[in-house]
Amino acid sequence: MALANKDPQELSDNLRRWLAAQLPEATAISIDNLDVPSASGMSNTTVLFTASWSNGETSSTQELVARIAPDGPAIFKDSDLGKEAIVMKALASIGQPVPTVRWVEEDSTALGAPFLVMERASGRVPADDPPFTATGWVLELSDEQQLRLCTASLEALAAIHNADWKDLGLGFLAPPDGTDVFDAELAKWREFYDWARGAEVNPTIEAGFAWLDAHRPDDRREPVLNWGDARIGNMMFGDDLAVNAILDWEMVGLGHPDIELAWWLFILRHHTEGIGLPVPSGFPTRDQVVAIYEKASGRTIDHLDYYEAWAGVRLAILMHRAGNLMIDLGFLPPDAPMRFNNPASQLLAKLIGAEPPIGSVQTFIGNRG
Repeated sequence: MALANKDPQELSDNLRRWLAAQLPEATAISIDNLDVPSASGMSNTTVLFTASWSNGETSSTQELVARIAPDGPAIFKDSDLGKEAIVMKALASIGQPVPTVRWVEEDSTALGAPFLVMERASGRVPADDPPFTATGWVLELSDEQQLRLCTASLEALAAIHNADWKDLGLGFLAPPDGTDVFDAELAKWREFYDWARGAEVNPTIEAGFAWLDAHRPDDRREPVLNWGDARIGNMMFGDDLAVNAILDWEMVGLGHPDIELAWWLFILRHHTEGIGLPVPSGFPTRDQVVAIYEKASGRTIDHLDYYEAWAGVRLAILMHRAGNLMIDLGFLPPDAPMRFNNPASQLLAKLIGAEPPIGSVQTFIGNRG
């Protein structure tokens, strides 16, 4: 079932029948204001809706979000919404600003794929397409407000890292048999790259893996909980620019804190230098980002350059997969250069001193203002 093309009434009816099974004592169940945002992306699909029901003399109305696993080809090979739900529930238990998970449905019968349902948080999210560096509400903030937004984001990231993942029951995220967490991550992403590229070889990504092998630091720190996609575009901010919700836990795992900070910085670099735009004037410098994080976390960042190259490798792999997927779906022609030559691969080549991809740079992110 391609949700973007599915009849809204049919989707609403399916949700209503499913909700009735979750609330057997409820009556007069209705689903209203159903919306599938066009920015749902190429991984999980987001469905926004309002659910209402009665239970005796009590009536309830809730703004909800369904996060639905892909029912066909997607960016990632596998989806594990149950894992995401466990992590969000654990963090919610210690007061972290994550969406409240109401239900997890592993059966594909209702909507064609597994899904989870969360309470909808309120606030604004910095956009990716066009990016917040090109247009939108973030650029309309004063310099002081932009700094406050970034500081809140980094402080929220530090709080995730300071959560005791063992005490929260998240030990299942650790690799088996005492394997080093970064060894496990490297192996996982090499396997993902081999799947994502098909029969193709991406010279820039290959050079990136070789550089990582040659320059790996001796990093024996205890791992922390890694959100996996640490960026302001996955955060919902209130009018006071506090973080109201930390979204998208698809890449959650364990790792060193530098990995997350490097990803935060590399995504910002991708959305600025990568597509020919300046960094918003109120955003902190690289050194200031590190200082804000270190103050909030009580941790020291030691190997940021190395892990920023690691961020570049991962984003270049994701862009290669996105390019192949968009070709398969007919959104790009078969000879489209995006999978080899995109802002991520260009930035990665620059970081590791490799020969950059030649020809036209292509991305699905616009820089229109």
